[in-house]
Amino acid sequence: MEYTRPLRYAFPLLRGEDVRSVQQALLTLHVQPPCGSADGVFGGVTAGTVKAFQHTYNVAGRGSGPALAENGEVAEDTWKALFARAGDANASAARVQAAAAALKSPVPGSILVATPPLNATQVKRARDWMAANFGSAIDATALRNGVDSNLIYAIACQETASVWLAWITKLPPDQVLARCVFDASGDAPGSARKAFPTNTQEFRGRFGDTLTAQLINEANATRQLRGYSPKQWVYKGYGLFQYDLQNIQSDAEFFTGRQWGDIQACLDRLTRILGDKIAKAKGDLTAAVRAYNGVGPDADRYVAAVMQMREWCA
Repeated sequence: MEYTRPLRYAFPLLRGEDVRSVQQALLTLHVQPPCGSADGVFGGVTAGTVKAFQHTYNVAGRGSGPALAENGEVAEDTWKALFARAGDANASAARVQAAAAALKSPVPGSILVATPPLNATQVKRARDWMAANFGSAIDATALRNGVDSNLIYAIACQETASVWLAWITKLPPDQVLARCVFDASGDAPGSARKAFPTNTQEFRGRFGDTLTAQLINEANATRQLRGYSPKQWVYKGYGLFQYDLQNIQSDAEFFTGRQWGDIQACLDRLTRILGDKIAKAKGDLTAAVRAYNGVGPDADRYVAAVMQMREWCA
C-alpha cells in the first residue's frame, strides 16, 4: 500500500486500510507497548506504539538517515521506515496473528490468564450501549487525556457491566449510572479492606451519621434492584469505573454530590488516574492498567482480562 495521508490520533478518529496496514506492521515488529488488534482505527494506543517505534528507530538503527519525529504521527518518513522494517507493506494475516500471539505470552513470574467477566458478544453489547449514550464524551475525554477509548470501554466492562447489562433495557442511561454502587466496604462476611474506610463504622466515625445514611441508602437502592435484602453497609465502588470511596478524603464532592451518576465526572476521574499510571509506566499500557488495579496476581489477572476485552471492543 502506498502512502496517501498523514495518520495521527485526532478527533474524529482516523479509520481506513492504511491505518490497518500500519497496525499490522507494528504487530509484526513486536513494537512495545503493543497496539492491540489491527482494527483500522487510529486511537491513542496506536499513536503510543508508533511513538515507541520512532524512538527505537532513532536510537537503534536509522543508520545515516534523518531521525524520525517522536510524536506518534505517521508522516511519510515514518511510513517508509516502518514498512522497510516490516519488510512488507501488507503483512500477511498469519504473520499478524503470530505477532499478536507472541505479545500475549505470559510474562515470567506473572499470572496473565485472561478470564474476563463477559464474553465477546456481551462486551460488544456493553460497548455499543456506552457508545450510543456517551460515545461523544468518551471519545473527547480520551483524546484530551491521551487514553484509548476502547480501553475506557474495557475497564467499564471489567468493573461493572456484568451487572448493568441486565438493566439497559429496563432503565434509562442516567439511572443505570446512578445505580452503579457496588462492593461492601469491608462489612460483608469473609471480606477485609485495608484502605479507608475499612468498614462502615470507621466511615461513620470520620464523616458522621447523615452522609453515612445517604450512602447506605444508595447501596440499598442498588441492592433492591438486584433482588437483595437491605444492609446497613457503606459501599466502596461508585460509577461505571468504580471510583473508590477512599477518594472521599480529597474529592468529597464526587460522593456528596452523587456525581457517579454523571458520565463526565466519572470519565474525568478515570482518565486522570489512568493517565498518571501511563505516564509513570512510560507508555507501557499493560503496566499502567496493572498499576491502576494494584499489585500481585489479582492485578495480573485484571490487566489480562481488560486487555482481552479491549481487543473485543475494537
